[in-house]
Amino acid sequence: MKMTIAAILCLPAIMCLPSQQVCKAELFEMTLRQDSIYTPGEIKLALRLTDMAIYNGRYQFRLGIYMAGELVRKQTLTATQGKSVLFELAFPEVFSRTEGRCRCELFIGQDFFESQEKPFTLWPQIEPYPEQKIKKKEIWTFDTSGKLQELFDKMEVKVTDATFQPAREFGSPDIVFVGQCIDPNSMRLVTDRLETVEPEPVIIYLKQKQFLKESKLEIPAENNRPQSFICDVNSILLSGLGMVDIMKMVEDTSFIKVKKDGNSGRTIKSYVTEDKKDEKNIYSYLFAERHWGKNSVYCQLPIYDGDDPRGAILLKNILNHAVEFIDSRENQINSDNERK
Repeated sequence: MKMTIAAILCLPAIMCLPSQQVCKAELFEMTLRQDSIYTPGEIKLALRLTDMAIYNGRYQFRLGIYMAGELVRKQTLTATQGKSVLFELAFPEVFSRTEGRCRCELFIGQDFFESQEKPFTLWPQIEPYPEQKIKKKEIWTFDTSGKLQELFDKMEVKVTDATFQPAREFGSPDIVFVGQCIDPNSMRLVTDRLETVEPEPVIIYLKQKQFLKESKLEIPAENNRPQSFICDVNSILLSGLGMVDIMKMVEDTSFIKVKKDGNSGRTIKSYVTEDKKDEKNIYSYLFAERHWGKNSVYCQLPIYDGDDPRGAILLKNILNHAVEFIDSRENQINSDNERK
């Protein structure tokens, strides 16, 4: 396994990496820029003494990188108050999910003071989605950012970008993906456009900030951080993702508050649920709603925030869910016709 290392001393201002992970101790801070990485790729780790580091002596960071429990790189870096150390390690391509961890120990002279560890995951590049699974299925996307289309291109899934096109130019979609953070006016256009489509497509609403009033879905302003959530790890929607992955994805999102509607024909199945004692409402980050044969999926977990491989895994899972529902519905229709 060939790897390259760059250890760079830099000014504190350079230290301001966009970070998903910051771990603070009394004497030093350890920041892992991204904990889920496509390969070939690299981890970027930033180390900095805090204001609590007031002892006289020579400060050193002794860093170890472990893969599958084995030490693969060891490095000693000099730490200076008021400066930051950036450590970079490049990894070759892996062909399956591979877990690793960074361990940093702080020494003053020869005396050990503190240690911290940060886990990370290496992933292979996105694999094509099996073409036979979506044969003859028409998929629309409504996404002004274009990032959703880019992900589907990497998965080699043919989709129709219906964002700015009139509905009459297309046939009837089987699956519709509504991109992240669509404004209510655009949401209204999407809803109106799909009202007359038969049979009703499976609609997937990705991470949103607001829904139309008549949807009876609310995103409360006070739910920035999860307290405790329940996860159906055996669901097809979460295949290939562990609890740690889901915890990381939940960190920067908000749940949807949806009423437990007892009306006939409507069911709600939540797969990642905030643990709240409420007999009238469900607080969900990922749920499916079925109403008289119509199937919708609401996913508040990030799909394309940054270059996180977990988003692509989740997108594939959602597509699998939609395809299986459509196939099941078609099989049921064919079975009913044969009985007649």
